Amino acid sequence: MTILVEMAETGKGWVNFEPAVQVEDVAAEGSGAFSLFSGRGPVVPLGTWTPGSVTRRGRREPVMLGLQHPAGSKAKPLLTELGHEVPEGWVVVQDHVRKGLVVAVPGDVGADVALAWLLRAARLLSTIPLTGGWRAAVYPG
Repeated sequence: MTILVEMAETGKGWVNFEPAVQVEDVAAEGSGAFSLFSGRGPVVPLGTWTPGSVTRRGRREPVMLGLQHPAGSKAKPLLTELGHEVPEGWVVVQDHVRKGLVVAVPGDVGADVALAWLLRAARLLSTIPLTGGWRAAVYPG
């Protein structure tokens, strides 16, 4: 969590989060020549946390969460149906079947809270079993 706090202070970089999965599960779900043309996101969910940055005019931009998912429908209504609503005060910037969900998070929300919400959303929208582990790729910017 320290790296997220540091990035939040500088307003630079981003972190991608990918769940660990069994290779056999990905091959079974993602095979086929026509999977490129499906109306779904990637087989394995991919979450992104981007810190809020300061604009040239000194205005603070919000933290952004992104989630590419394989659920095959818009994420916000599906998450609501699953009991994991987008919290009040958070703004859905994009909710596209293939491009994914993008949510602007208010500046007073801690990175730990935002990340917990993002990872649970990824688990709920996954169509393959997840092992419980996560990999983080840090891009310091």
